[in-house]
Amino acid sequence: MDKLHLLLVICVFKQTVCQTCCTSDLLEKFVGVYLKDERPVCDGNDTSVHMDLSLRQLINLDDTAQVLTTNVWVRLNWTDCRLTWDSTRFNGTDVIYVSAAHVWTPDLTLYDDTTYGNSVGMSERAFYKLSVTNEGRVSQTFPSVINSICGVDTTYFPFDRQQCSLQFGLWVHDDSTVVLTSHEEGDTSYFIRNAEWDLLGIDVGRIPYFYNNKRYSSVTYTLNIRRRPAFFMLTLCFPCFLICSISVLGFFLPPASKEKVALQVSLLLSLSVFLFLTQDTLPPNSKPLPLICIYFVLVMVLSSASCVLAVVVLKVHMKGNQGWKVSPRVRAIIIDKLGRLLLIKRPHMLREDAQEDRKIQLENVLHNDENNAQEATTSAQATDTATTTAAATSQARSPATSLGPAPETDPQVSAETMDWFTIASVLDRLFLILYALVSISVFVAFLIQFTP
Repeated sequence: MDKLHLLLVICVFKQTVCQTCCTSDLLEKFVGVYLKDERPVCDGNDTSVHMDLSLRQLINLDDTAQVLTTNVWVRLNWTDCRLTWDSTRFNGTDVIYVSAAHVWTPDLTLYDDTTYGNSVGMSERAFYKLSVTNEGRVSQTFPSVINSICGVDTTYFPFDRQQCSLQFGLWVHDDSTVVLTSHEEGDTSYFIRNAEWDLLGIDVGRIPYFYNNKRYSSVTYTLNIRRRPAFFMLTLCFPCFLICSISVLGFFLPPASKEKVALQVSLLLSLSVFLFLTQDTLPPNSKPLPLICIYFVLVMVLSSASCVLAVVVLKVHMKGNQGWKVSPRVRAIIIDKLGRLLLIKRPHMLREDAQEDRKIQLENVLHNDENNAQEATTSAQATDTATTTAAATSQARSPATSLGPAPETDPQVSAETMDWFTIASVLDRLFLILYALVSISVFVAFLIQFTP
């Protein structure tokens, strides 16, 4: 067994040495006659370079700088008839791997590159070798992190969709010498999903580029991506809508309550602090302006308006204590018509109705007690009429006192003060309805705009 193992090791070592020697012989064969600065011309035809792009990862999309950062795998294939040999003369070697510095390579360039010196068509390709077959087919595959220009439209943020183009082309050679081709679809089989963006697909198109009456072929890969809105809805839209909804509660407080203004001011300050803390999350683009920024501005305006309306209601209520008179026209329009429409009744009318009900209830109780007292006196068979009369009188008074102390009468409030209170209540109810309608309309309008 030991001899067999030793024999296998020797065979493998010999084959490796032979392949290495054959590769060295092939390289020595091409070193003297191969010119790497000249493009391969086979049968007088132009050189065809086939390109494939595989998207590995979408790293980042800077909304402000409008720069897309991606990790891609680039695959280039072309035929060089000068790199051919008979594999039988070199121990069956049909593939060799050579450095990019020793053979001709197409000057592939990313047109919209933003990091000069670190693009696909420059320094990165020099670190990866090329595979050459005995039939002259040359292949080069290498990864690269590229930064390209991408026009970002944040109008419908965070429900926006973007189309970012990666345009590759040859910088020196036009179509008369070198033609660049590609497949109809981009490769996404090795794509790693991004936390913020969803990849909808990659479109491929050949868009010619003309310069100095020369046609240059280029391949454009268009990345269709869509932003994931869940995070922004929970951290931006929902808190803002919640603060705007709480502002409605301020209108349910009584007009005499001074906490109405304090509540609205506190909500306005809370909204201002919230927008200040989340301003880095919003895309700082002025053209076009994101609709969500307009929505936040309208929410700030509504919150400020609620503070103003609360001050107006409180000011109207205080006019009664200051001795102001209510004009007949205001009383007829606001109290009689608008108040009846909003189902608001005057407070002094409610007070008079309550007093009338209380008097009627008290008279019924006294009447029942007198009847019970008369029946008790006739059945007692008292001899002394004066004593019976006094006993009946005391029994008639005792039930009345059993009801407890007489209800305290409310202080007399002038009708003018009650009218001002009614006007303040009507305005408060009217402002509540208007504020709720405007808030809901703004929210629904923007929700319709955001819906694709």
